[in-house]
Amino acid sequence: MRREQADVVVVGAGMAGLCAAVTAIDKGADVVVIEKGNRVGGSMLLSHGLIWTFSDKRQLKQEIPDGNEALQEIVVDYLPAGHAWLEGLGVALESETAFEWYGRGRAADPRSLASALMQRVGEKGGRLRLRTGMQRLLLSDDQIAGVVAFDDEGPVAVEAKSSVLATGGFQGNASLITQYITPHADFLYLRSNPWSTGDGFLAATTAGAAATTHLNCFYGHALAAPPARFSHLDFSNLTQRYGQFAVALNLEGRRFVDESEGTGEEALNLALAAQPNATGIYVVDGSIASGAGHDAYPPKVAIDRARNAGGPVVYADTLEELADKLASWSVPPDVALTSLRSYNAAVREGRGSALFPSRQRNAVPLETAPFSAVMVRAGITFTCGGLQADLHMNVLRRSLTISTLSLTKADADEMSLTPLANLYAAGCDLGGISTRGYMGGLATALVTGRIAGESATYNAQYNKP
Repeated sequence: MRREQADVVVVGAGMAGLCAAVTAIDKGADVVVIEKGNRVGGSMLLSHGLIWTFSDKRQLKQEIPDGNEALQEIVVDYLPAGHAWLEGLGVALESETAFEWYGRGRAADPRSLASALMQRVGEKGGRLRLRTGMQRLLLSDDQIAGVVAFDDEGPVAVEAKSSVLATGGFQGNASLITQYITPHADFLYLRSNPWSTGDGFLAATTAGAAATTHLNCFYGHALAAPPARFSHLDFSNLTQRYGQFAVALNLEGRRFVDESEGTGEEALNLALAAQPNATGIYVVDGSIASGAGHDAYPPKVAIDRARNAGGPVVYADTLEELADKLASWSVPPDVALTSLRSYNAAVREGRGSALFPSRQRNAVPLETAPFSAVMVRAGITFTCGGLQADLHMNVLRRSLTISTLSLTKADADEMSLTPLANLYAAGCDLGGISTRGYMGGLATALVTGRIAGESATYNAQYNKP
Protein backbone atom coordinates (compact mmCIF):
# COMPACT_ATOMS: atom_id res chain seq x y z
CA MET A 1 0.00 0.00 0.00
CA ARG A 2 1.26 3.48 -0.88
CA ARG A 3 1.80 5.78 2.09
CA GLU A 4 2.29 9.45 2.75
CA GLN A 5 2.55 11.51 5.91
CA ALA A 6 1.04 14.76 7.13
CA ASP A 7 0.37 16.62 10.33
CA VAL A 8 -3.33 16.90 9.48
CA VAL A 9 -5.45 15.04 6.95
CA VAL A 10 -8.76 16.64 6.02
CA VAL A 11 -11.35 14.33 4.47
CA GLY A 12 -13.62 16.33 2.20
CA ALA A 13 -13.07 19.56 0.26
CA GLY A 14 -16.46 21.21 0.68
CA MET A 15 -16.97 24.38 2.67
CA ALA A 16 -16.17 22.80 6.06
CA GLY A 17 -13.17 20.85 4.83
CA LEU A 18 -11.62 23.79 2.99
CA CYS A 19 -12.07 26.07 6.00
CA ALA A 20 -10.44 23.43 8.22
CA ALA A 21 -7.57 22.96 5.79
CA VAL A 22 -6.82 26.67 5.40
CA THR A 23 -6.96 27.21 9.15
CA ALA A 24 -4.60 24.30 9.79
CA ILE A 25 -2.17 25.45 7.12
CA ASP A 26 -2.15 29.01 8.47
CA LYS A 27 -1.37 27.58 11.92
CA GLY A 28 1.72 25.88 10.51
CA ALA A 29 0.47 22.36 9.83
CA ASP A 30 1.46 20.17 6.89
CA VAL A 31 -1.95 19.34 5.42
CA VAL A 32 -3.28 16.77 2.97
CA VAL A 33 -6.86 17.17 1.72
CA ILE A 34 -8.55 14.18 0.13
CA GLU A 35 -11.72 14.68 -1.87
CA LYS A 36 -13.93 11.92 -3.23
CA GLY A 37 -15.21 14.03 -6.11
CA ASN A 38 -13.49 15.42 -9.16
CA ARG A 39 -13.72 19.01 -7.90
CA VAL A 40 -13.66 21.00 -4.68
CA GLY A 41 -16.57 22.94 -3.17
CA GLY A 42 -19.00 20.10 -2.42
CA SER A 43 -22.63 21.15 -2.15
CA MET A 44 -21.60 24.73 -1.44
CA LEU A 45 -21.17 25.20 -5.20
CA LEU A 46 -24.86 24.39 -5.66
CA SER A 47 -26.00 26.94 -3.07
CA HIS A 48 -26.83 30.64 -3.22
CA GLY A 49 -23.68 31.34 -1.22
CA LEU A 50 -25.58 32.93 1.68
CA ILE A 51 -23.62 32.40 4.90
CA TRP A 52 -26.26 33.14 7.54
CA THR A 53 -27.51 32.04 10.93
CA PHE A 54 -29.74 33.31 13.73
CA SER A 55 -29.02 36.71 15.22
CA ASP A 56 -31.22 36.17 18.30
CA LYS A 57 -30.31 33.22 20.54
CA ARG A 58 -33.72 33.28 22.16
CA GLN A 59 -35.32 32.85 18.76
CA LEU A 60 -32.84 30.08 17.99
CA LYS A 61 -33.85 28.17 21.12
CA GLN A 62 -37.50 28.62 20.25
CA GLU A 63 -37.12 27.40 16.67
CA ILE A 64 -34.59 24.59 17.32
CA PRO A 65 -35.10 23.67 20.99
CA ASP A 66 -33.79 20.13 20.68
CA GLY A 67 -30.33 20.81 19.24
CA ASN A 68 -26.92 20.91 20.91
CA GLU A 69 -27.25 24.33 22.52
CA ALA A 70 -23.52 24.82 23.12
CA LEU A 71 -22.56 24.08 19.51
CA GLN A 72 -25.46 26.17 18.20
CA GLU A 73 -24.32 29.18 20.22
CA ILE A 74 -20.77 28.78 18.94
CA VAL A 75 -22.07 29.09 15.38
CA VAL A 76 -23.98 32.26 16.29
CA ASP A 77 -21.11 33.83 18.26
CA TYR A 78 -18.30 33.02 15.81
CA LEU A 79 -20.02 33.79 12.51
CA PRO A 80 -19.02 37.50 12.32
CA ALA A 81 -15.37 36.55 12.86
CA GLY A 82 -15.78 33.92 10.15
CA HIS A 83 -17.06 36.53 7.71
CA ALA A 84 -14.08 38.75 8.51
CA TRP A 85 -11.70 35.80 8.06
CA LEU A 86 -13.09 35.10 4.60
CA GLU A 87 -12.67 38.74 3.62
CA GLY A 88 -9.07 38.55 4.81
CA LEU A 89 -8.57 35.73 2.31
CA GLY A 90 -9.83 37.95 -0.47
CA VAL A 91 -13.40 36.64 -0.63
CA ALA A 92 -15.85 39.33 -1.73
CA LEU A 93 -18.84 39.32 0.62
CA GLU A 94 -22.01 41.34 0.21
CA SER A 95 -23.06 43.68 3.00
CA GLU A 96 -24.80 42.03 5.94
CA THR A 97 -28.54 41.79 5.49
CA ALA A 98 -31.39 40.49 7.62
CA PHE A 99 -32.62 37.08 6.54
CA GLU A 100 -36.37 36.78 7.06
CA TRP A 101 -37.14 37.91 10.61
CA TYR A 102 -34.68 35.87 12.64
CA GLY A 103 -31.22 35.85 11.13
CA ARG A 104 -28.31 37.69 9.59
CA GLY A 105 -25.97 36.75 6.79
CA ARG A 106 -23.57 37.76 4.07
CA ALA A 107 -23.42 36.23 0.62
CA ALA A 108 -20.49 35.26 -1.58
CA ASP A 109 -20.25 33.82 -5.05
CA PRO A 110 -19.78 30.08 -4.36
CA ARG A 111 -17.21 29.51 -7.09
CA SER A 112 -15.16 32.52 -6.06
CA LEU A 113 -15.33 31.35 -2.45
CA ALA A 114 -14.09 27.85 -3.29
CA SER A 115 -11.37 29.30 -5.53
CA ALA A 116 -10.09 31.66 -2.83
CA LEU A 117 -9.90 28.87 -0.24
CA MET A 118 -8.13 26.50 -2.61
CA GLN A 119 -5.72 29.20 -3.67
CA ARG A 120 -4.71 29.62 -0.04
CA VAL A 121 -4.22 25.87 0.34
CA GLY A 122 -1.95 25.79 -2.69
CA GLU A 123 0.03 28.89 -1.75
CA LYS A 124 0.87 27.47 1.65
CA GLY A 125 1.96 24.05 0.35
CA GLY A 126 -1.18 22.06 1.10
CA ARG A 127 -1.69 18.92 -0.95
CA LEU A 128 -5.01 18.09 -2.59
CA ARG A 129 -5.98 14.63 -3.79
CA LEU A 130 -9.11 14.58 -5.95
CA ARG A 131 -11.02 11.40 -6.82
CA THR A 132 -9.79 9.92 -3.54
CA GLY A 133 -12.42 8.44 -1.24
CA MET A 134 -11.85 7.45 2.38
CA GLN A 135 -12.42 3.76 3.05
CA ARG A 136 -11.71 3.70 6.79
CA LEU A 137 -9.76 5.33 9.57
CA LEU A 138 -6.20 4.14 10.06
CA LEU A 139 -5.64 2.72 13.55
CA SER A 140 -2.38 2.24 15.42
CA ASP A 141 -2.60 0.63 18.86
CA ASP A 142 -6.31 1.51 18.73
CA GLN A 143 -5.53 5.21 18.18
CA ILE A 144 -6.59 7.19 15.11
CA ALA A 145 -3.46 7.54 12.99
CA GLY A 146 -4.84 8.82 9.68
CA VAL A 147 -7.04 7.40 6.94
CA VAL A 148 -7.00 4.67 4.33
CA ALA A 149 -8.41 5.85 1.02
CA PHE A 150 -8.78 4.64 -2.55
CA ASP A 151 -7.93 6.54 -5.72
CA ASP A 152 -7.62 5.48 -9.35
CA GLU A 153 -4.40 3.61 -8.58
CA GLY A 154 -5.72 1.69 -5.59
CA PRO A 155 -5.35 2.04 -1.81
CA VAL A 156 -3.32 4.79 -0.19
CA ALA A 157 -2.68 5.38 3.52
CA VAL A 158 -2.38 8.98 4.70
CA GLU A 159 -0.67 8.79 8.08
CA ALA A 160 -1.45 11.88 10.15
CA LYS A 161 -1.29 13.09 13.72
CA SER A 162 -4.82 14.53 13.40
CA SER A 163 -7.71 13.69 11.11
CA VAL A 164 -10.65 15.99 10.29
CA LEU A 165 -13.84 14.47 8.89
CA ALA A 166 -15.79 16.82 6.63
CA THR A 167 -17.42 14.42 4.19
CA GLY A 168 -20.75 16.22 4.12
CA GLY A 169 -23.25 13.87 5.79
CA PHE A 170 -24.94 10.70 4.51
CA GLN A 171 -27.71 12.06 2.27
CA GLY A 172 -26.34 10.17 -0.73
CA ASN A 173 -26.48 6.77 1.00
CA ALA A 174 -29.82 5.06 0.29
CA SER A 175 -29.16 2.36 2.88
CA LEU A 176 -28.57 4.86 5.70
CA ILE A 177 -31.53 6.98 4.60
CA THR A 178 -33.75 3.90 4.70
CA GLN A 179 -32.36 2.93 8.10
CA TYR A 180 -32.73 6.32 9.76
CA ILE A 181 -35.06 8.58 7.77
CA THR A 182 -37.66 7.05 5.45
CA PRO A 183 -38.51 3.79 3.69
CA HIS A 184 -39.07 5.87 0.56
CA ALA A 185 -35.38 6.64 0.02
CA ASP A 186 -35.50 5.64 -3.64
CA PHE A 187 -38.01 8.42 -4.34
CA LEU A 188 -36.08 11.28 -2.73
CA TYR A 189 -34.37 13.86 -4.88
CA LEU A 190 -30.69 14.22 -3.96
CA ARG A 191 -30.47 17.99 -3.79
CA SER A 192 -26.72 18.13 -3.20
CA ASN A 193 -23.40 16.86 -4.51
CA PRO A 194 -23.35 13.12 -5.32
CA TRP A 195 -20.35 12.19 -3.16
CA SER A 196 -21.63 12.57 0.43
CA THR A 197 -22.54 8.96 1.20
CA GLY A 198 -21.74 8.78 4.91
CA ASP A 199 -18.07 7.89 4.62
CA GLY A 200 -17.08 9.97 7.65
CA PHE A 201 -20.01 8.82 9.78
CA LEU A 202 -19.50 5.12 8.97
CA ALA A 203 -15.72 5.20 9.44
CA ALA A 204 -15.92 7.05 12.75
CA THR A 205 -18.69 4.96 14.29
CA THR A 206 -16.89 1.79 13.21
CA ALA A 207 -13.83 3.07 15.06
CA GLY A 208 -15.86 3.72 18.21
CA ALA A 209 -17.25 7.23 17.81
CA ALA A 210 -20.51 8.27 19.45
CA ALA A 211 -23.46 9.31 17.28
CA THR A 212 -26.00 12.00 18.06
CA THR A 213 -29.76 11.85 18.09
CA HIS A 214 -31.78 13.29 15.19
CA LEU A 215 -30.35 10.83 12.70
CA ASN A 216 -33.85 10.94 11.22
CA CYS A 217 -33.64 14.66 10.42
CA PHE A 218 -32.35 16.39 7.32
CA TYR A 219 -32.41 19.74 5.59
CA GLY A 220 -33.80 20.14 2.10
CA HIS A 221 -36.67 21.49 0.02
CA ALA A 222 -39.33 19.94 -2.17
CA LEU A 223 -39.00 20.18 -5.94
CA ALA A 224 -41.39 19.63 -8.81
CA ALA A 225 -42.23 15.91 -9.07
CA PRO A 226 -41.69 13.74 -12.16
CA PRO A 227 -42.14 13.93 -15.06
CA ALA A 228 -40.40 17.26 -14.49
CA ARG A 229 -36.95 17.19 -16.04
CA PHE A 230 -34.08 19.25 -14.65
CA SER A 231 -30.43 19.09 -13.64
CA HIS A 232 -28.50 20.14 -10.56
CA LEU A 233 -28.21 23.59 -12.11
CA ASP A 234 -31.99 23.97 -11.69
CA PHE A 235 -32.21 23.01 -8.01
CA SER A 236 -32.96 26.56 -6.92
CA ASN A 237 -35.35 27.37 -9.75
CA LEU A 238 -37.46 24.23 -9.31
CA THR A 239 -37.56 24.35 -5.50
CA GLN A 240 -41.09 24.99 -4.16
CA ARG A 241 -40.12 27.02 -1.09
CA TYR A 242 -43.57 28.51 -0.51
CA GLY A 243 -44.88 25.30 1.08
CA GLN A 244 -45.32 26.86 4.53
CA PHE A 245 -48.00 29.13 3.03
CA ALA A 246 -49.75 26.32 1.11
CA VAL A 247 -52.05 23.49 2.11
CA ALA A 248 -50.09 20.26 1.69
CA LEU A 249 -51.87 17.02 0.85
CA ASN A 250 -50.43 13.54 0.44
CA LEU A 251 -51.38 11.24 -2.42
CA GLU A 252 -54.32 10.02 -0.33
CA GLY A 253 -55.73 13.57 -0.37
CA ARG A 254 -55.11 14.25 3.33
CA ARG A 255 -53.12 16.87 5.21
CA PHE A 256 -50.25 15.25 7.09
CA VAL A 257 -48.39 18.00 8.98
CA ASP A 258 -48.60 21.60 10.15
CA GLU A 259 -47.25 23.16 6.97
CA SER A 260 -46.13 26.30 8.81
CA GLU A 261 -43.89 24.51 11.33
CA GLY A 262 -40.21 25.46 11.45
CA THR A 263 -38.18 28.29 9.99
CA GLY A 264 -39.28 27.68 6.40
CA GLU A 265 -40.42 24.95 4.03
CA GLU A 266 -37.70 22.53 5.22
CA ALA A 267 -39.79 21.10 8.11
CA LEU A 268 -42.66 20.39 5.72
CA ASN A 269 -40.21 18.79 3.30
CA LEU A 270 -38.97 16.51 6.09
CA ALA A 271 -42.52 15.34 6.79
CA LEU A 272 -43.13 14.92 3.06
CA ALA A 273 -40.28 12.39 2.88
CA ALA A 274 -42.26 10.02 5.12
CA GLN A 275 -45.36 10.11 2.91
CA PRO A 276 -46.02 7.49 0.19
CA ASN A 277 -43.43 7.86 -2.56
CA ALA A 278 -42.03 10.89 -0.65
CA THR A 279 -44.55 12.83 -2.74
CA GLY A 280 -47.33 15.30 -2.03
CA ILE A 281 -49.30 18.24 -3.38
CA TYR A 282 -48.97 21.94 -2.54
CA VAL A 283 -52.26 23.80 -3.01
CA VAL A 284 -52.43 27.63 -3.09
CA ASP A 285 -54.99 30.19 -4.15
CA GLY A 286 -54.45 33.23 -6.34
CA SER A 287 -53.70 35.53 -3.43
CA ILE A 288 -50.95 33.28 -2.03
CA ALA A 289 -49.55 32.58 -5.49
CA SER A 290 -49.04 36.24 -6.25
CA GLY A 291 -47.98 37.32 -2.78
CA ALA A 292 -45.81 36.07 0.08
CA GLY A 293 -42.98 33.64 -0.56
CA HIS A 294 -39.73 32.43 0.92
CA ASP A 295 -37.65 33.91 -1.90
CA ALA A 296 -37.60 37.32 -3.50
CA TYR A 297 -40.11 36.08 -6.08
CA PRO A 298 -43.74 35.05 -5.39
CA PRO A 299 -44.86 31.39 -5.42
CA LYS A 300 -46.42 31.85 -8.86
CA VAL A 301 -42.93 32.08 -10.35
CA ALA A 302 -41.87 28.74 -8.84
CA ILE A 303 -45.16 27.14 -9.93
CA ASP A 304 -44.72 28.37 -13.51
CA ARG A 305 -41.17 27.04 -13.53
CA ALA A 306 -42.44 23.64 -12.36
CA ARG A 307 -45.01 23.56 -15.17
CA ASN A 308 -42.48 24.69 -17.79
CA ALA A 309 -40.13 21.88 -16.70
CA GLY A 310 -42.88 19.34 -17.32
CA GLY A 311 -43.92 18.98 -13.67
CA PRO A 312 -47.49 18.06 -12.65
CA VAL A 313 -49.41 21.34 -12.20
CA VAL A 314 -53.16 21.93 -12.44
CA TYR A 315 -55.23 25.11 -12.22
CA ALA A 316 -58.93 25.58 -11.48
CA ASP A 317 -61.48 28.31 -10.78
CA THR A 318 -63.01 26.46 -7.82
CA LEU A 319 -61.78 24.01 -5.19
CA GLU A 320 -64.35 21.50 -6.45
CA GLU A 321 -62.90 21.67 -9.95
CA LEU A 322 -59.37 21.45 -8.56
CA ALA A 323 -60.20 18.32 -6.55
CA ASP A 324 -61.71 16.70 -9.64
CA LYS A 325 -58.52 17.39 -11.58
CA LEU A 326 -56.43 15.72 -8.84
CA ALA A 327 -58.10 12.44 -9.83
CA SER A 328 -55.74 12.37 -12.84
CA TRP A 329 -52.94 11.95 -10.27
CA SER A 330 -54.86 9.07 -8.62
CA VAL A 331 -55.74 11.31 -5.66
CA PRO A 332 -59.29 10.62 -4.36
CA PRO A 333 -61.11 13.87 -5.23
CA ASP A 334 -63.72 13.53 -2.47
CA VAL A 335 -61.02 13.09 0.19
CA ALA A 336 -58.99 16.01 -1.15
CA LEU A 337 -62.05 18.30 -1.27
CA THR A 338 -63.03 17.38 2.29
CA SER A 339 -59.47 18.15 3.47
CA LEU A 340 -59.46 21.55 1.77
CA ARG A 341 -62.94 22.48 2.98
CA SER A 342 -62.13 21.42 6.55
CA TYR A 343 -58.99 23.52 6.47
CA ASN A 344 -60.83 26.56 5.14
CA ALA A 345 -63.64 26.29 7.69
CA ALA A 346 -61.25 26.00 10.62
CA VAL A 347 -58.99 28.90 9.70
CA ARG A 348 -61.91 31.17 8.84
CA GLU A 349 -63.22 30.60 12.36
CA GLY A 350 -59.79 31.04 13.94
CA ARG A 351 -59.58 27.36 14.87
CA GLY A 352 -56.36 26.52 13.05
CA SER A 353 -54.85 25.09 16.23
CA ALA A 354 -57.84 22.73 16.55
CA LEU A 355 -57.20 21.14 13.16
CA PHE A 356 -55.43 17.80 12.99
CA PRO A 357 -52.72 18.40 12.05
CA SER A 358 -52.92 21.94 13.44
CA ARG A 359 -52.03 25.12 11.58
CA GLN A 360 -50.20 27.56 13.88
CA ARG A 361 -48.90 30.13 11.39
CA ASN A 362 -49.92 31.50 7.99
CA ALA A 363 -53.48 30.34 8.65
CA VAL A 364 -55.16 31.87 5.60
CA PRO A 365 -58.12 30.25 3.82
CA LEU A 366 -57.92 29.28 0.18
CA GLU A 367 -60.67 31.35 -1.41
CA THR A 368 -59.31 33.45 -4.28
CA ALA A 369 -59.31 32.02 -7.80
CA PRO A 370 -57.40 30.71 -9.62
CA PHE A 371 -56.39 27.77 -7.46
CA SER A 372 -53.14 25.91 -8.20
CA ALA A 373 -51.94 22.44 -7.25
CA VAL A 374 -48.35 21.30 -7.76
CA MET A 375 -47.18 17.74 -7.24
CA VAL A 376 -43.89 17.86 -5.34
CA ARG A 377 -41.28 15.39 -4.19
CA ALA A 378 -39.05 15.73 -1.12
CA GLY A 379 -35.45 16.78 -1.71
CA ILE A 380 -32.58 16.05 0.68
CA THR A 381 -29.60 18.44 0.84
CA PHE A 382 -27.80 17.30 4.00
CA THR A 383 -28.41 15.16 7.04
CA CYS A 384 -28.66 16.74 10.51
CA GLY A 385 -27.71 13.77 12.70
CA GLY A 386 -24.08 12.73 12.85
CA LEU A 387 -21.10 12.45 15.16
CA GLN A 388 -20.99 13.71 18.72
CA ALA A 389 -18.19 16.18 19.41
CA ASP A 390 -17.03 18.54 22.12
CA LEU A 391 -16.60 22.29 21.72
CA HIS A 392 -13.20 21.78 20.07
CA MET A 393 -14.91 19.59 17.41
CA ASN A 394 -13.08 16.58 18.86
CA VAL A 395 -15.24 13.52 18.16
CA LEU A 396 -16.37 11.70 21.31
CA ARG A 397 -15.63 8.07 22.08
CA ARG A 398 -18.83 6.08 22.51
CA SER A 399 -17.48 3.63 25.10
CA LEU A 400 -16.37 6.39 27.50
CA THR A 401 -19.21 8.86 26.98
CA ILE A 402 -22.35 8.82 29.11
CA SER A 403 -25.82 9.15 27.68
CA THR A 404 -26.76 12.66 26.62
CA LEU A 405 -30.52 12.06 26.59
CA SER A 406 -32.57 14.68 28.39
CA LEU A 407 -33.59 12.41 31.29
CA THR A 408 -30.04 11.28 32.01
CA LYS A 409 -29.05 12.07 35.59
CA ALA A 410 -25.46 11.66 36.73
CA ASP A 411 -23.40 12.71 39.73
CA ALA A 412 -20.21 14.67 39.09
CA ASP A 413 -18.02 11.60 39.46
CA GLU A 414 -20.13 9.75 36.89
CA MET A 415 -19.81 12.37 34.15
CA SER A 416 -17.76 11.29 31.16
CA LEU A 417 -17.55 12.96 27.76
CA THR A 418 -14.32 11.49 26.44
CA PRO A 419 -12.79 12.52 23.10
CA LEU A 420 -11.60 10.00 20.56
CA ALA A 421 -7.96 11.08 20.35
CA ASN A 422 -6.78 12.66 17.10
CA LEU A 423 -10.21 12.73 15.43
CA TYR A 424 -12.21 15.88 14.62
CA ALA A 425 -15.40 16.59 12.67
CA ALA A 426 -16.87 19.63 10.94
CA GLY A 427 -19.91 20.62 8.92
CA CYS A 428 -22.53 17.98 8.24
CA ASP A 429 -20.45 15.19 9.79
CA LEU A 430 -21.30 16.83 13.12
CA GLY A 431 -24.77 16.15 14.46
CA GLY A 432 -27.31 18.07 16.49
CA ILE A 433 -26.77 21.65 15.27
CA SER A 434 -29.71 21.82 12.88
CA THR A 435 -32.49 19.32 13.64
CA ARG A 436 -36.08 19.78 12.45
CA GLY A 437 -35.22 23.46 12.21
CA TYR A 438 -32.44 24.94 10.11
CA MET A 439 -29.76 27.39 11.26
CA GLY A 440 -27.62 27.74 8.15
CA GLY A 441 -25.46 25.09 6.52
CA LEU A 442 -22.67 27.33 5.23
CA ALA A 443 -22.40 29.21 8.53
CA THR A 444 -22.10 25.92 10.40
CA ALA A 445 -19.46 24.69 7.94
CA LEU A 446 -17.46 27.91 8.19
CA VAL A 447 -17.42 28.10 12.00
CA THR A 448 -16.95 24.41 12.81
CA GLY A 449 -14.43 23.96 10.00
CA ARG A 450 -12.22 26.71 11.38
CA ILE A 451 -12.42 25.34 14.93
CA ALA A 452 -11.73 21.77 13.78
CA GLY A 453 -8.71 22.91 11.77
CA GLU A 454 -7.28 24.85 14.71
CA SER A 455 -7.90 22.02 17.19
CA ALA A 456 -6.41 19.41 14.87
CA THR A 457 -3.29 21.52 14.39
CA TYR A 458 -2.83 22.10 18.12
CA ASN A 459 -3.18 18.37 18.70
CA ALA A 460 -0.64 17.58 15.98
CA GLN A 461 1.89 20.10 17.30
CA TYR A 462 1.61 19.63 21.06
CA ASN A 463 0.02 16.27 21.85
CA LYS A 464 2.88 14.16 20.58
CA PRO A 465 3.19 10.51 21.59
